[in-house]
Amino acid sequence: MMKKIFKLSFVVALLASIVSCDMDLRPINTIDPENAFTTIDDAQKLRTGMYIAFRGYTGGGIMSSLELHTDLFHATTSFGNRGGEEYEWTYTTGYGTAEGVWAGCYSNLKNVNYFLQEAAKVDQTEWSEEAKAQLQVFVGEAHFFRAYYHHLLVERFCLAYNEGANKDEFGVPYVTVYAPTSDSSKYPGRGTLEATYASIVDDLDLAAQKITTTPAEGSIFVTSDLVKAFQARVALYMGDYDTAINKAKSLIDGGRYPLINSAAGLKAMFIDDNGKECLWLSDADLATSSLPPSNDYAYLSYDANQGIYKPDYVPEQWVIDLYEDSDLRKDLFFDEKTISITGGSTYDLFVFNKFPGNPALRTSESNQNYVHKTKIFRIAEMHLILAEAYARSGQDASAIAALNVLKAARGASAYTSGNLLDEILKERTRELIGEGFRFLDIKRYGKDVQRGAAQVRSAIYLPDTYETFYKANSDYRFLWPIPQSEVDANPQIKNQQNPGYSGN
Repeated sequence: MMKKIFKLSFVVALLASIVSCDMDLRPINTIDPENAFTTIDDAQKLRTGMYIAFRGYTGGGIMSSLELHTDLFHATTSFGNRGGEEYEWTYTTGYGTAEGVWAGCYSNLKNVNYFLQEAAKVDQTEWSEEAKAQLQVFVGEAHFFRAYYHHLLVERFCLAYNEGANKDEFGVPYVTVYAPTSDSSKYPGRGTLEATYASIVDDLDLAAQKITTTPAEGSIFVTSDLVKAFQARVALYMGDYDTAINKAKSLIDGGRYPLINSAAGLKAMFIDDNGKECLWLSDADLATSSLPPSNDYAYLSYDANQGIYKPDYVPEQWVIDLYEDSDLRKDLFFDEKTISITGGSTYDLFVFNKFPGNPALRTSESNQNYVHKTKIFRIAEMHLILAEAYARSGQDASAIAALNVLKAARGASAYTSGNLLDEILKERTRELIGEGFRFLDIKRYGKDVQRGAAQVRSAIYLPDTYETFYKANSDYRFLWPIPQSEVDANPQIKNQQNPGYSGN
């Protein structure tokens, strides 16, 4: 049985139809679209709804499902097939996670496009200048959200851009209008990857023009700095290295987000969610149960009654070995524990401890909900983007300098020689493990998935199979399937399924 990994906002999306079937549904649940947007207060309420939806798509199963595809973790013998489709690469056109992401993103896009449509035509004659300016910020945020959801889809359902080599391959339907209809002939099809990325870039440019929110560490709102960070990421993925360098460097050189260089500081950022290094930090309210999704995927599974750990997944041995003892992240991200598995056997090994839960967000000591404020853009990633963009544009000295700034802050030895891009990929793994980047990085780098030795062979599921598990980068499952329900309902998508998935 598939693990229930999506929080309330995502469950709601799953209950909705996919884009081709829900275009006649009203946005934001029960709000009447005919009179929902006449004042700045109406705009604020709709904006709040967009932020709540966005928070639900910044972590949880949307991110952790990608990690299980990779070479980072082994399933224990008691994993019960939770996450099995991802771990074993057995997903088909009925893959629930893909259906949920597709449906959820397009459901949220429906609301974003409704907001943009109404903002463009609302009568502002009697509005104050302050209200008019505020609305423009909200419009900029909506453009940011539209870019974010489409890019999230691209990452999962499309090939890596590969510096334009795949620009003529399929992108995703880029939806920019709220157009309720039951006429399936008007449902959107998949444009090219180049066209999809061009639209993402355009939306981010519009966001940059309109958002004037003052940047600050740990901001819960979209700021101009957050837009730059997203532009840097998108530019790197496209192979636009000049833009990636300029955007990432401007954020680093601005000095607003200094790198943490102490164990206590990293703990406060990752565990206690103090907002340091974060260009955006999701809000959370324990009193109202308004919490972001957890990035934990049964990495700990602490049984408070018995005082033991029962994880479904544990790090592979090479992951532990990737960190030097001096690396501040090693003791924070990994913790040696006695784990118990099916049959009562116990083993001493390292568990993945990056998401143990913010103590301030736990409902009780016995309820280890593993919830943290999500941190989808951190300054550490900007250092990694800067290093990679320099390296890929032939500026090795600058790449090494950028890489070593991050390494020094984390207590790791400086890079001096070897394969520079491979070392940058390793550093991305050290820093970003568990945050949904590894599978996307492997795809971008053209690497294969090759699992390796377990920490303890007898603790993992089918070690003869999964210590040697291999998927070439050309494997069709590096792309998620377009959900069969969408293929069946949308005639434009009918012949646009990703290769390898027809008939399964």
